Amino acid sequence: MEKRGYPIGFTVKQINNIYEKDLNENLKQLGITASQCAVLDFLLHTNKEEVNQRDVERGLSLKNPTVTGLLKRLEEKGFIFCVPNTADKRKKNIFLTEKAYDIQRKMEANRRKLDRQLTRGLTKKEVAALERGLEKVLYNIAEP
Repeated sequence: MEKRGYPIGFTVKQINNIYEKDLNENLKQLGITASQCAVLDFLLHTNKEEVNQRDVERGLSLKNPTVTGLLKRLEEKGFIFCVPNTADKRKKNIFLTEKAYDIQRKMEANRRKLDRQLTRGLTKKEVAALERGLEKVLYNIAEP
């Protein structure tokens, strides 16, 4: 592999572009996109009893209009439903449908497959170091 000397951010962006393209292709059979998968994954693995749109925005570092569109499409496809919050009628709690739970294993299998592809040729120790390094990078740029 040729050493390119690009900035780290550029390399991360290239990796993301390829990863997202491949994930979208794999998820097409489930009727969702990589972005919709991220929302479902967040909802499937959150520890909160009540989750609203703002929680999704914060959890995935996405802006309001983006999350609004993602939630609308997921609801149209039957993966989630929204119910007004009893304490604050301006907020809607988001709940997963059985359909979302049905595709959970397939979504996770698709991501594991791509993770294996990303880390091919790396030792377990190198993978662990990569994970730690990427977590630090994310922490460095994430909003508080």
